[in-house]
Amino acid sequence: MSARPSTTESIVTQNDGGARAPIPRWQVWGWVLRIGLLFAVISLWQWYGSSGDSFAIAPFTDVMAALWDGLVSGDFLVAAGGTILTMALGYAIAVVVGVPLGLWIGISPFARNVLEPLVHAGYATPVSLMIPIIGIYTGLDLQGRVILTALWCVFEILVSTVSGVRSAPVNLIEMGRSFGARKMSMYSKIILPAAAPLIIVGLRIGVGRAMRGAVTAELLLAVANLGEVILFAGSVFDIPRLLAGIIFVMALGLIMMRLAGIFERQATRHLRV
Repeated sequence: MSARPSTTESIVTQNDGGARAPIPRWQVWGWVLRIGLLFAVISLWQWYGSSGDSFAIAPFTDVMAALWDGLVSGDFLVAAGGTILTMALGYAIAVVVGVPLGLWIGISPFARNVLEPLVHAGYATPVSLMIPIIGIYTGLDLQGRVILTALWCVFEILVSTVSGVRSAPVNLIEMGRSFGARKMSMYSKIILPAAAPLIIVGLRIGVGRAMRGAVTAELLLAVANLGEVILFAGSVFDIPRLLAGIIFVMALGLIMMRLAGIFERQATRHLRV
């Protein structure tokens, strides 16, 4: 007896002969609008940069040439390696601190009353205000940049973890208590699985925050890596290289966020219908 095809397979192969269903029209138009908008922005950029009205905007072709030169020479890639190292170390510290502390605040009335106001205050405080203190106590080397990067993303992870714990269904918790489940079983089998989606969302958002924190630390705390590339280009008014460095940072951040999105989808695929 042949197995019955799943719902997903029946939707994908609903056409005769096992052909895949056509791409939805809204997706096609979405890509058309994206490409059209990108082409319009590049055209406007090239026209305005070539007009000579502002020295701060170089033509798009000059910026792309500077970007290619930075990639071929290895300057951008070497600098990116240092920035990614700072980002990875700071992000790892934020995860190690943020997730356990967020779980504790979410399940403990004592931690909620004592620590949560401090977390909210830290979340609302601009991280840049901590730069002088970090510079005094940790110096301007890698250690200071890593701590600043961790501060950029730890509160996002903390708040998402606390929200995830509090989103656990009350009826499941009451059911576990009625069956005599122990606290550790409640946490590991009910609360933590229910909190996992929001925790993973916080981890994904934290990747973007860590990237911003690493570059900010290299611009404002200690000039290094990609921050050094951008600041040096600006100091000598090398506008094409300056804009190329900014575009490279944006592209690097986009790649990081895409990878984090893939991880999020893989980690939460069992929750999708």
